[in-house]
Amino acid sequence: MEFRILGPLEVVEDGNPVALGTLKERLVLAVLLLHANEFVSRERLIDDLWGEAPPPTAREAVYVYVSKLRKTLTREGHDPIATASGGYRLHIEPESTDLSRMHVLVGDARELVAEGEMEKAAARFQDALSLWRGPTLAGLQLESLGRDEVTGLDELRLTALMDRIECDLALGQHEQVLGELRVLIREHPLRERLRAQQMLALYRADRQVEALDAYAAARHTLVEDLGIEPSEALQRLQQAILRHDPSLETPTGTAAVNGLPPDASSSAAPPQALEQGRRWGFRPRRWQVAVTGLILLAGGAAAAAILSSSASATLKIIPDSLVELNPRTGKPIEMARVGLDPGTIAVTPTAIWTANAGDNTVSRYDLRTHTVQPRAGYPGMPLDVAVDGDGNAWITSSGHGTPGFPPHNAFVTRLEAGPGGTSTGALYPSHVQTIGLPLPMAGFETLGGGYVWVIVGGHGPNPGDDRVALVDLRTHQLASVIHLHESATAIAFGYGSAWIGAYTYGSAMRVEAIRAGSSKPTTVVLEKHAVWGPLWIAVGAGAVWALTADALFQIDPQTLQVIHRLDFSVPQNGALAVGAGAVWVVNDYSPGHPRDTLTEIDPHKDQVIRTSTLGDRAQLPNSYIAATRSALWVTFGDSQPCCVGR
Repeated sequence: MEFRILGPLEVVEDGNPVALGTLKERLVLAVLLLHANEFVSRERLIDDLWGEAPPPTAREAVYVYVSKLRKTLTREGHDPIATASGGYRLHIEPESTDLSRMHVLVGDARELVAEGEMEKAAARFQDALSLWRGPTLAGLQLESLGRDEVTGLDELRLTALMDRIECDLALGQHEQVLGELRVLIREHPLRERLRAQQMLALYRADRQVEALDAYAAARHTLVEDLGIEPSEALQRLQQAILRHDPSLETPTGTAAVNGLPPDASSSAAPPQALEQGRRWGFRPRRWQVAVTGLILLAGGAAAAAILSSSASATLKIIPDSLVELNPRTGKPIEMARVGLDPGTIAVTPTAIWTANAGDNTVSRYDLRTHTVQPRAGYPGMPLDVAVDGDGNAWITSSGHGTPGFPPHNAFVTRLEAGPGGTSTGALYPSHVQTIGLPLPMAGFETLGGGYVWVIVGGHGPNPGDDRVALVDLRTHQLASVIHLHESATAIAFGYGSAWIGAYTYGSAMRVEAIRAGSSKPTTVVLEKHAVWGPLWIAVGAGAVWALTADALFQIDPQTLQVIHRLDFSVPQNGALAVGAGAVWVVNDYSPGHPRDTLTEIDPHKDQVIRTSTLGDRAQLPNSYIAATRSALWVTFGDSQPCCVGR
């Protein structure tokens, strides 16, 4: 049986379509296929079927739809839909879905680009593009997160198409792509990457006047529609055309134009999915076309050394940087200098945020302009950053007697999103609100259930010195404080609950689960004797994951039972993330860890797939990690970590 979602939803058996029943049944199947072989909660299905106004019978209706789907899909007594407590999991072979095959083809194509096999890469991209039969899930309208996931897949389609055009340009097929580019630019007039491809193709086709006209048309559209000038990279390309820069005629063309060494080369990055909470949210990739000469460096006064593996065959990781890793290879793709000693990471569809302990700033790396926007002025040291669904950033920090701030020790600062939810609040001080918490020391935070959940209080051997403060996302006021009566070290939100790593010195190490709207924790004991709590907690792949110095614990969010423990051969001291098809552990440099390492773990088999070394420096401490559906982001500091846990 073959499942197709890259176009209208189809199930095909032996070349014949399978009847799928009512619209709601098809919507349920669509969500299960978007998360094939993953747990999907009943609440998630209700959200995607009815949005914010589900009927009173929604839960019963979902049960009926799933039952009917079972009858449709069951063959020879095999029911592919497994029921878990509070949800379902569709078990199918990955190769039976066009979505999985597309990801494999695109990943292979990008590896071929990195190896310089442009003709093979172009063919592989075309194979991937041929799987699309139209817009993703055409004719079906999902609500809530499903809508974002569908948009992300359509974004991936456009990105793969632009990658294929770059391969064609590298192969000297500039005349052949001009008609296609003209149509694409009419459909996507604000895509500067398409504009640059058109300009280069026209120039190489000896149509220099038209290439300059293409730039003028791009500038007119950007100024008229957005009130902004073209990017510095596009302006540099125009200037290169004006002076007939000879590098434009070579495969590595505009390397010199954009300030890179003449032998600079590029490799395409994988699609960027901003999942979060775990959402798809594919972002438009940065222009990475060594072979076509469109290697661009993001500029601006606030930007700092944004580099790519496309700019160098051996991208070296440097301190105080945010690095994007290819989850297929573990190799760095892109790097941006941010603040001093960057720590925790928040990922959104438009930006990556880091909290920088070394200079008391927060950095926002814009995924569209590839500039780094710093923001200072917090009470004390920013420790954690999280971004809500509207694009507002929430930063926890601590400071005693900080001039200009309320006389508290713990703070939550809210940077309001700009127009359209673009999180531009970091650029506008008037959009900043600092909320003082009359409690000692603000720690790590998470968002969920309508609240910012903040660990407050100091760590230590004495029980009762830690609490969790809840700040209402609507009123921006402290709503309540939950007393744990034990020290808390890490926190995450998912599956309707906050999950808090905690411990009592010399006694048990725990994870406390608190449902949104409740103040009573339910305890999951990890170890009976401990001197510290979990280093990090993450949610995803149908489970809650707790990282300790010795092991990785997998917790069932429904039964609240530890279902697996993976022991490590060396002590852990880093951070944890779930996404890109795996569970990832990044280990900091320390005397016991002479190099930063990245460990990839299969979330279904609970086995280590590989452990790789990050960078080629011996000392890159203070590493944190975040994962999307297809990308990894890691921060590297320049001193030992000030604190642990999430």
